[in-house]
Amino acid sequence: MSSHPRMMRRRQALRVGGVALLCSSTPAWTKSVAPRTVPSTEPIAHIAAGGPSGLLGVSRKGNVWALRLDGRAPQKWADGIDFNTPLALGHGRVAGRRQDGALWVADALGSSLSVQRNLSPHAGLLVLPLAIIGVVKEGNQHRLARFEPHASGVWYSVAQSEHNVLPDARPLQADLDGAGDSGHVVVLAGPNSERYAHGVLGDGVEATRVALLERHSLQMMREWVLDAPWVLEDIAPRKVNLGGRDGLLTVQAGPAGGQLVLIEADPLNPRLLHVAAKGPALGTVHRWMSPIVCSARWLAVHTPHIGGVLHAYQRDGVDLRPKLMLPGVSNHRIGSRWLDMSACAGQRLLIPDQAGRRLLLIDTTTDGRIVEEFTLASRVVGTVSLLQTGSFAVLHEDGAVSVLNL
Repeated sequence: MSSHPRMMRRRQALRVGGVALLCSSTPAWTKSVAPRTVPSTEPIAHIAAGGPSGLLGVSRKGNVWALRLDGRAPQKWADGIDFNTPLALGHGRVAGRRQDGALWVADALGSSLSVQRNLSPHAGLLVLPLAIIGVVKEGNQHRLARFEPHASGVWYSVAQSEHNVLPDARPLQADLDGAGDSGHVVVLAGPNSERYAHGVLGDGVEATRVALLERHSLQMMREWVLDAPWVLEDIAPRKVNLGGRDGLLTVQAGPAGGQLVLIEADPLNPRLLHVAAKGPALGTVHRWMSPIVCSARWLAVHTPHIGGVLHAYQRDGVDLRPKLMLPGVSNHRIGSRWLDMSACAGQRLLIPDQAGRRLLLIDTTTDGRIVEEFTLASRVVGTVSLLQTGSFAVLHEDGAVSVLNL
């Protein structure tokens, strides 16, 4: 019986998911499914869900490809794009940073560029209905800028923030006050290179404040400022639904290492944000965690570079209480600005193992039950949920792209 193929597959799956048995009363059983290769003309550096084919890829040469999920050859969409800057999609537009620092915008009518060519490399872009928010470099400072289209077809910066933001900040839109209008722009600011020398996210510059800026003027509406020696070891807070308003999950770091914090609008002061709840610190300086928001679940991989243990967090008043779900996983590469290599679809989380050669599909409604596993030909560097198809796209270290049909 031990040589029966079905029995061998079952034993192999149980070895992979065995750690989950320690964390869950539900038996862990996995099956192995082969990823399907997506045709690409050249190695891809990063992927994004959307575009004319449902999946976009940017190569290291700066070419943007519409990757075909049906096995057909990809279509070249643009060139000269900076692959270090993530594409931003929304409201019928795709935005990126060109290699010369200009803003590139594509929509159903074609593509256009900005007059200014000072977009900060590595920083994120935010697509709003009538504008695009980006980080621009002004001398030794970095500001948030609002770009709008001109009748001539080019894009101009029409407003800039007064405050210095992270050079690689990833702005997002959040309704922290519960106004029901999609909210305003959140960005990490107050860059500091002296408080916390770690560099887990690509450089030694960390944020010391969270700013909520009015989405048109980019004037300060609310902020939260950290006192020394603490920093925010993050470049993009994660938006969470608090029932009628939004909150933010991020990582505060200091002498006792990283800890998960929930930031909300201060109900007693209309100009401030505050920490509404926080989890325990990891206990040692330079110990970091990588948060994940998967539907209504708040998760974090503790020490993703050295052991990688997935935890689920539950709010209890001013405390965020972690519960161990699954060891031996990792959703981040040390030194990378790509924050999260996992992807979420509904209550399912797709996350790499510590070696990056297997992807584990986890049911987050349980205590870490692995429902499927996928063996990869090369290490994973990114995953994207393709919500319209119920699939996941996977970017590999060698530049190949594959798709998992679940």
